[in-house]
Amino acid sequence: MYTDILIPTDGSDNVEPAIQCGLELARRYDATVHALHVVDSSPIERKLELTALETDLETLPDTWYDAGDAATQEIATRAAEHGLDAVTEVRRGIPAREIHSYITDTGIDLVCMGTRGHTGLDRVLLGSVTTRIVRTVDIPVLSVKPKPMEALSESETQGGFENILVPTDGSKPAREAVTHALDLARTYDATLHALYVVDRGAYASRPGWTWDELRRVLEQNGETIVEDVQSRAAADGVSVVAEITHGVPHQVIGAYCDEHGIDLVVMGTHGRSGLSRRLIGSVTERVLRNSDEPVLTIRGV
Repeated sequence: MYTDILIPTDGSDNVEPAIQCGLELARRYDATVHALHVVDSSPIERKLELTALETDLETLPDTWYDAGDAATQEIATRAAEHGLDAVTEVRRGIPAREIHSYITDTGIDLVCMGTRGHTGLDRVLLGSVTTRIVRTVDIPVLSVKPKPMEALSESETQGGFENILVPTDGSKPAREAVTHALDLARTYDATLHALYVVDRGAYASRPGWTWDELRRVLEQNGETIVEDVQSRAAADGVSVVAEITHGVPHQVIGAYCDEHGIDLVVMGTHGRSGLSRRLIGSVTERVLRNSDEPVLTIRGV
């Protein structure tokens, strides 16, 4: 499913879990690893715009490029230890823009990246490079939050996944997410958890319906959706657990992860309403912000 995996790096310790995930995925899928470092010129460019000064961006310090070479070469060396092909590149520019450009230029089919880098300022994810990539690229993005070693689960320290959660509402992105989750569960011999959340808040204002009527319809819809996932899992030889529950979706997803030892969440970037296409305010964004587990987002375009 994945043949070219991009791992953007700024050389900080915060991206190490993302590097581990990316390399392990590449090993499992025998994919080519692409290590990219972007020398961030955005603060200088913003200053130039404010001051109207003429400055050649080619004069950015050589040490910035040297650091990028070192960070990407380290990933390439580790990829080679797994017998994997690796490509390294250092670019200059605005990170999200250059990452997006690299994806387009090279045919990347999966991005694996940390949720914050050197500054740590994007703890809430909003406005971060990762969010911009999740919003704008059409390929899957695996967002990995930095963790101290003592907080890692056994599966994380070994570089694998044992329990994969796919929240689903039957929408196109959710169906695409199920496809990816099934393939990952089969590849890692993991248990797939299919979760449908009956969200009263999303439908309570629908005119002409009582909540009891809506609840029955939604529960029936959920049964149809999870049965489809179960059927697909059985056909693929994947162990599956299915649950229909009620509540606020992102809160239910978080609680389910804690209760069942989930180590990967796979979900679409927007659901049936389509209102979350920009991600901000959506269930997916809230899960990305709050989840301690890696989150693989699928746009389902």
